Amino acid sequence: MTDRTKLVLMLPWPDMSLMPNRKNGRHWLSSHGAKVKARRDGSVVALAEMGRAKLHHSGRVPIRITFMSPDNRARDIDNLLACIKPQLDGIAKAINVDDKYFRPMVLDEGVDPERRGYLKIELGEA
Repeated sequence: MTDRTKLVLMLPWPDMSLMPNRKNGRHWLSSHGAKVKARRDGSVVALAEMGRAKLHHSGRVPIRITFMSPDNRARDIDNLLACIKPQLDGIAKAINVDDKYFRPMVLDEGVDPERRGYLKIELGEA
């Protein structure tokens, strides 16, 4: 295991049932399974990366989230951030940091050339 100040996590594109605009009026249980899976995905990927390298931080953990969408459809970046809350919770738990310390947070977007969509989450210093 090596010491470094940055972790790069690659996660699947979030389940669109977690988008706040799609949940209006629906029972919370309709998206519960997607939340559980997303939290587990974030945790598993972070733990695997932590097995390769140890993230050193003091208090705040800078985070950069790049949403690589599967198509050119316009999406609100704030809704995308809201729908990945479970992934961020899983990551925070895996690296033993309260997610309120994910600061500063930089959000970016792009299009996946393979049209599958994914999240690239970079934690720590560059």
